[in-house]
Amino acid sequence: MMFRLLVFVFLITVTYYKVEGRHHPPADDVCGVNEWKRFRQSCYYISADVRNIDDAMEDCQIQGGALVTIESPIENYWIAEKLNDLPKVENRFFWTSGFTAADKNKDNTYYWVWGNYKEVGYTNWAPGEPNDKGYVCLAVNRWNGKWSDEKCHEKFNVVCEKQINK
Repeated sequence: MMFRLLVFVFLITVTYYKVEGRHHPPADDVCGVNEWKRFRQSCYYISADVRNIDDAMEDCQIQGGALVTIESPIENYWIAEKLNDLPKVENRFFWTSGFTAADKNKDNTYYWVWGNYKEVGYTNWAPGEPNDKGYVCLAVNRWNGKWSDEKCHEKFNVVCEKQINK
């Protein structure tokens, strides 16, 4: 009886991975070269080079993507886990596409948007952040995944993202 159960579990496991493999091709087939990593419906590239926000945006565009937009806790966790695993990176912050925008219809009230101008929904601010001291760009801390508003001219590492064509 135990042997049949083990065989059954083995067959279910093999079938599951075969089916999953058809729906989710390996990351290298979808994401391409240059160490892009797949997570769900996006590919991510983490740069070891430091850049200000303008150069970071350009770097991501050259790579075929854009600065990362973090839209869920699980995506934030996955990114933080990848950042924390990096061996030779000195900076603790990595640029995202987040920045502040002024709402002219609401007394110039500032709010956070992503690079695609979609308002930030999910947030993971560090305690005391955003501290609104003239910092207008959003960076993620590699050690804990918490967010901080930083001066856009600062030089940090970069997280790029590109959507997988469905």
